[in-house]
Amino acid sequence: MRFKKAAAAVAATLIAASAAAVSASAELIVVDNVKGDNGLDIFYSDKGMWMPIAYSDGTKDGTTKDVINYDVDWSKAATIEVIFKVDDENSDYDIEEWDGGFGGAIVLSSQAPGNTTHNWNAKAFWGVDETDELEFNTIDDSRDIILETLGNYTYKAVCPIDDTNSVVEGASLVQIAIQDWSGVTWWAMKVDSMTVKDASGATLISWDSNGKCSLSPVKADSSVDSTIDEIMEGYENLEEGTLGTAAPTAGDTTAATNSSKGSPNTGIADVAAIAGIAVVAGGAVVLSKKRK
Repeated sequence: MRFKKAAAAVAATLIAASAAAVSASAELIVVDNVKGDNGLDIFYSDKGMWMPIAYSDGTKDGTTKDVINYDVDWSKAATIEVIFKVDDENSDYDIEEWDGGFGGAIVLSSQAPGNTTHNWNAKAFWGVDETDELEFNTIDDSRDIILETLGNYTYKAVCPIDDTNSVVEGASLVQIAIQDWSGVTWWAMKVDSMTVKDASGATLISWDSNGKCSLSPVKADSSVDSTIDEIMEGYENLEEGTLGTAAPTAGDTTAATNSSKGSPNTGIADVAAIAGIAVVAGGAVVLSKKRK
């Protein structure tokens, strides 16, 4: 009996070690938090997270996210297309040793009062198919998303937008996140682009590898925006026979588009941790075939 228990303990240790070895693989490269027009906080990237803030009215859960609106008709959104590349610029990583150990999720999260089903509803992926060129295939085809190999260590993920992850009506905060659930520090993966498309394939909104959005926030380029205080002050100066000195200048829309700023509160640490463990556990059993 003692021998059986000891053997079971050794087996469990070996399984845990092999799972750790396979899952500790590709690290998603994060980018510096990005500010847009007038200093808007439009992007957040840290701890395995690459996340544009697609819409915020500045009120959800008392967060410090800025007011941001790209005037996108989210009812038309059909897919989120992400291009990944194995990084070949960092000397700490050797692209020639790439073995396809990468996984995570794409999340279209919309937060609205009374709706929790669309808050951080993730669609997962794991592995790549490099059978033709590099002689390995690590894809777990039980996942929601299957990465397509484009060549030159480049892969495309297409995340469907359906009833489970669509932007709900009345959403006060919309974020699109790529979460890295695969582990750390054997290779580095880079998000080359993220694009939201409609059913015809037309682009609604996109972000580049640095987190810059293809669109400008609504009214960001307007020269006629004014706050009520500015209007009233100008009116009072006019009554006194003087020129209003507080009238808005061309392109100055900071007061109209900004709210308080600070580090975005993702509110998903526990969710990501639990889901990440599940994906790593699932990905760990997908073994790769080494090149000859």
